[in-house]
Amino acid sequence: MDHTSTARCPLCGTASRKRAFSGHEGLMKCLRCGIVFNSLHRPLRYNDSYFIEDYRAQYGKTYEEDFDTIYRMSLVRIETILPLLKQTSGPHPPSLLDIGCALGFFMKAASDRGFRVRGVEISPYGSAYCREKFGMEVFQGPFDEFSTGELYDVITAWYFLEHCADPVQVVERISGMLNRGGIFAFSAPSIFGPQFRLHRETWAGTHPVDHRIDLSPRSARAFLTRHGFRKIIIRPGGIHPERVMAKGSFLYPAFSRLYNGISGLISFSDTMEVYAVK
Repeated sequence: MDHTSTARCPLCGTASRKRAFSGHEGLMKCLRCGIVFNSLHRPLRYNDSYFIEDYRAQYGKTYEEDFDTIYRMSLVRIETILPLLKQTSGPHPPSLLDIGCALGFFMKAASDRGFRVRGVEISPYGSAYCREKFGMEVFQGPFDEFSTGELYDVITAWYFLEHCADPVQVVERISGMLNRGGIFAFSAPSIFGPQFRLHRETWAGTHPVDHRIDLSPRSARAFLTRHGFRKIIIRPGGIHPERVMAKGSFLYPAFSRLYNGISGLISFSDTMEVYAVK
């Protein structure tokens, strides 16, 4: 049976879609909400090798060796969250749940900035590292098996949502776990960026099999608004003018300055960070 006959958009549920790329049958574009989704989505296992060999193959060092970079990035994210946070937990420090917390580097940064932190991590290696290295409370298992009676001031999910088979259910659960005025902050790949817009064949050919959805800033904003979030801030996850113009070009210095300014204004980037207030 042709799988495209039953593929529906995982965000809006419509069957109105088209194949996003010729020769890449699993990648569909929703004609209603504009996202790209993978009808051949297949989850992967995140074992020890993901944080060691797989990460080193991509970045030249293990995840643990990349602590300083990830920690600095985490502090920047926290500085974005803090002005949005209207603390609802009284005299106690604000509470934060980090979904897909990996080795706990973001939680470490949040704890250093005064948050009470808790994590969810599917990897036994990652969750054990959080407990043993930082003494943090981490639920080991998938998010859909995590339950809590607590409401949180902040829930974060860095590069998690795109992996979820049912992102609507996940966002509804997250919303239900947030205090009123709480913040849902996440990062995700974006189809409003140079890789998708200018190098589509490469983008499609290297698309991860475990990514279910690919959002744009516009579709992310519309999706979160439909699910009860009222203030939404989106910024580029990384700005890379070299993906548009070669660094060797004599025009590159002037172009990169212009590109950096425009990208920051309109979030034109291959990844994005989203901060949404309930």
